[in-house]
Amino acid sequence: MKLGDIKIQALKLMFVNYSDDITADDITALSADQNYGSYLVNMPGSINSCFASLEEKRVLPVKSYTLHYSDGEADNSFLRFDLDALIPDFFDIERLIYQREDIYCGDTDYQREADILVLKNPCAEGTYRLLYYPKITRIDALTDNQMELDIPEGIAAYIPYFIKGDLYRDDEPNEASEARNWYEAAMDAVITGRANRTGSVCTKYSLTEM
Repeated sequence: MKLGDIKIQALKLMFVNYSDDITADDITALSADQNYGSYLVNMPGSINSCFASLEEKRVLPVKSYTLHYSDGEADNSFLRFDLDALIPDFFDIERLIYQREDIYCGDTDYQREADILVLKNPCAEGTYRLLYYPKITRIDALTDNQMELDIPEGIAAYIPYFIKGDLYRDDEPNEASEARNWYEAAMDAVITGRANRTGSVCTKYSLTEM
């Protein structure tokens, strides 16, 4: 979904009596309107607040990054990886996977020092694959409204509800509260759906003759 579409959908939620359908192409004209201009001016800050909320709720799809032994800094029996330096959109760790030939550990032990990943007695062979939650690039007043947001449609569709809940508090507190509840409920559904999703499990049996 494009940034301009998010803004337009938010305006439609706040002002349902438009006689003509509005699009992202109308944002410049609407910005000069005394009724809608103040909301558009304040939308970048509200949208950034929503981005922070999405990150904290960890609802965005997990990404992966392969860590090579040479990427880390060795210190006796420890190996440290500066995740902020290696991964520009790193926000938080979901889990760490280690794989070597026929060895697979889907939840490898690690420690954290802020955004430094610390491995004890790491293996130089094989690969460490980090599954992480990404952060979202923030916007400002000059950001192109045609910018495509790197957010799934099913999540981005509820950003306008967050905006209405944020910017409409003084004008229509009840509607603002209702909109925020819609947003929170939708995000809770995403979290619950992910928690209830079951992956495939491969079980190996060892039969011993008596």
